[in-house]
Amino acid sequence: MSVDLRTRIKREADQCVKCGLCLPHCPTYAKTLDEGDSPRGRIALIQALVEERLPASDRLAYHLDRCLACRACERACPSGVHYGPLIDSARALLEQKRPSRRAGSWLHAGLLAWTTGGPGRLRAAIRLLRLYRASGLRRVIRGSGLFPRLARMETLFPDPPSAPAGRNEYHPPVGEARGQVALFTGCVTDLADPAVLDASIRLLRLAGYGVHLPPGQGCCGALHLHAGDLDRAQTLARRNLSAFNALTVDAVLYTASGCGATLREYAAGPGRDKSAPGPFSAPVMDVTQFLAAIEWPAHLAPAPLEQRAAIQDPCLQRNVLRDTTPPYRLLARIPALETVALPGNERCCGAAGAYMLEQPEMADALRADKLEALRECGAELLVTSNIGCAIHLAAGLRAAGSAVEVVHPVVLLERQIADRL
Repeated sequence: MSVDLRTRIKREADQCVKCGLCLPHCPTYAKTLDEGDSPRGRIALIQALVEERLPASDRLAYHLDRCLACRACERACPSGVHYGPLIDSARALLEQKRPSRRAGSWLHAGLLAWTTGGPGRLRAAIRLLRLYRASGLRRVIRGSGLFPRLARMETLFPDPPSAPAGRNEYHPPVGEARGQVALFTGCVTDLADPAVLDASIRLLRLAGYGVHLPPGQGCCGALHLHAGDLDRAQTLARRNLSAFNALTVDAVLYTASGCGATLREYAAGPGRDKSAPGPFSAPVMDVTQFLAAIEWPAHLAPAPLEQRAAIQDPCLQRNVLRDTTPPYRLLARIPALETVALPGNERCCGAAGAYMLEQPEMADALRADKLEALRECGAELLVTSNIGCAIHLAAGLRAAGSAVEVVHPVVLLERQIADRL
């Protein structure tokens, strides 16, 4: 066991006074009413693990793994407990004590592998997936019920994904240059919804900004961080910092709030190892925040859209980045579009990175609340700025036979501007 890790966990956990003010904000506790599924209950389990009063049992791991790491409790905590770093560190400790505990989770291990393997490994994985879907093996495996996580993956990605398209490292501004930005492409967005990146590049260029896509960038490390692989997460952080800090730009932009929260926490902070990577040399912000803040060019007048859009606030945008306003401000540029906050935005939708694969029952129960809220508010569009939320919610809408479209705010805005050009 790492003494430094154990010390960090104990120091942070001891800040919790078990007051219970976090309980109304915890999505899993609201569903189970089990203290083991509450923030203070999990912290008590973590303290017992560190102090060796409890073994690293399956039951203890069950309660820690069922945490979404949505960090709603962190925002509500009057004692200032940094719960996000605490749960990540506790999972890392579990990995040290029981290195084989995820051995059966081969799908999760595969996700971690392809996000760190670069585009070559990703293309190879996609080819294998296409072969699997085209073969009779798919029908045999689905009929056997032996691989539920693989079946779960197919509900999230019903169509075989395409390999990420090659993009230029630099996209010059259209018209008069107003500045230079760098775009973080991530790993899942480029696979599951590349239109988000394409729309971001096009809008930024039309607004007068040159867009850099540094070739050395890669996965932000969020999946690894939340799985307890702190060393790999820091390796990925250093790779990204090296790639982006080699550029001179006005801002580093991201399209997914989940990635953004991780990028913003690369700098050493409360509960983090002081050897953690340092900050970016340019401000890091959501692409919607950047586009909403700049002076909007007069020639980019969006076409009217007479629809109602419900905006879903991703957890980390609300609880870590602490600013949910940019999508609302950006979409206010579209005439006739009615935007409303999705009721229940303070609760997680259940996506939470790999959580929707690893904890399908809880993930689906939380998603069901969102879909009911969406049905009641009568929106024709569901807008979210996080790729994981978009994948999870879209799968639920497909299963329900709903025609509601899930769309990123930048894609929606670019679509309306494209109609005018």
